[in-house]
Amino acid sequence: MPRRKVFAWSISLQNAIIPLYIISKVSCLNAFTYLPLCHFLDTYAGCKSDKCVKIGTAGIPVKHLKGKDGTPLAFSFIGVLHALGCSLAYASYHILSSLSQSGKLTDSNLVRVAIDLKNQYIGCILVLGIVMVSLVRQPAFSRLIQVLLSVDRAIPEMVRTAGLSAITKVKVNNIVWLRNVLLMLILGVGVKAVLEVTNCLMYIRDSGSPFSSNCLLLCIIPQTLCVISELQFVAFALLISERLKLLNRWLLQLLPHLGRGSEAAYESVRHLVRIHGQLLKAIGLLNCCFGVQNTILLLYQFVTLVELGYNTCMMSVRYAEAEVQQGDSTEDFLETVYWVVWFLVEIFVLCYFSHDTVEEARRTVHLLRMPNVYGPCQRINFRTISQEQLVFRNVKTSISCCGLFTIDLTLFHAIIGATTTYLIILIQFDQSFNGD
Repeated sequence: MPRRKVFAWSISLQNAIIPLYIISKVSCLNAFTYLPLCHFLDTYAGCKSDKCVKIGTAGIPVKHLKGKDGTPLAFSFIGVLHALGCSLAYASYHILSSLSQSGKLTDSNLVRVAIDLKNQYIGCILVLGIVMVSLVRQPAFSRLIQVLLSVDRAIPEMVRTAGLSAITKVKVNNIVWLRNVLLMLILGVGVKAVLEVTNCLMYIRDSGSPFSSNCLLLCIIPQTLCVISELQFVAFALLISERLKLLNRWLLQLLPHLGRGSEAAYESVRHLVRIHGQLLKAIGLLNCCFGVQNTILLLYQFVTLVELGYNTCMMSVRYAEAEVQQGDSTEDFLETVYWVVWFLVEIFVLCYFSHDTVEEARRTVHLLRMPNVYGPCQRINFRTISQEQLVFRNVKTSISCCGLFTIDLTLFHAIIGATTTYLIILIQFDQSFNGD
């Protein structure tokens, strides 16, 4: 019986990045021009000559579809003008709208007034901060894409060098990565939109606040920008992590051949070491690109988490003291709890993918150690690899927020502990301010 053919979709990394680039471009988080996109559009538009891609009015050969320094992103004055113009226009509208709402703050509680003021102006701060930082970090972002593209070109050479048909071939699956990124985008934007409609975060109170006409621009736009900014970081962290996992799987398959002294296997490992070094460089560029943005996001998420926890606790305290509901419905309470859960999910996702990427890099270094079972011949062949491995051991690989603190699961636990501490302080301050 003839074997059935299995058809698998495949896509190159430079094409898989296009949807994420378009999303970030529309959101003003990427002002530069992605040159492979121009080639992609021109190819499917039916270019008369496959040797030339038209960008604006200039013809650029396909083999030179990169910037002057070999990077895939090219500076775009129109793109920068679009990002700056949209962010400044939004900030102006946000400030004017918030000023008109500030006169309606009549609460005598100092903590609640401070929370209300923060909620009204935080959207403007987020948009300006994230957009401006992304513009400054565009060159580093271009180098990050360039490094990942070079890694994808080097992986097939690493596999061919081994020359071992018995080994299962490894290949990067960019389709799965793109699917996961789009699913995270839909889930993130969708959940925040539903939560905003039911209980607007910008005007949230202890007793909740319904969706108003201002929420679409003042709330959903900054929240969507935060989701896309975090999605960019998670997407590229996932790209690096998947390639590190691929190297680790390949190295595990090579270990028996290394023990038998296969020269081809040792040569393949030398390629692997160089690729691993490139991925460590990509982790450094990831820090450079998203360090400040992640700092802004984590601080915002932490402060908002404390605020939402305070609102939730005060509902419970008032109910416990009066033994009746004082304007607080069960629906309002649950809507605020939903916000708490979602912000915890966002912080966890940021910390988890950072932690997973670093752990995979460390696992590669661990697998590259020279096994004690190797004989003298194998040890001689492995000497060069071990020397390069020493360099990796001396480099502390981590993903951090501008070097201030490391983003990993330990940070997630620390945020939960700090949130609890600040909640106790706010509740005590609220009780003493009211003379209770």
